[in-house]
Amino acid sequence: MRFLFVMAQQTSGDDPAFPLPFPSADPSQIIPTGLTKREYFAVHLFEGVISRLSVNCTLQDKANYAVEAADALCKALSAKD
Repeated sequence: MRFLFVMAQQTSGDDPAFPLPFPSADPSQIIPTGLTKREYFAVHLFEGVISRLSVNCTLQDKANYAVEAADALCKALSAKD
């Protein structure tokens, strides 16, 4: 079995979470469908926030926290080393 290892590249929260190759002459083109990375990160962070944060927090507070955490994750992932 062969594995392809790809070097990490800068990412943006607006990039598609699951890009699909576009059937064209340029294989670097992608179809921007579905969730963005920011949305995908926020969904999973929200799951953790729901289960961990105080019951005294409102659902909106938890959602805001998850989005802020997703933005911070996108920023950290896009930072140059």
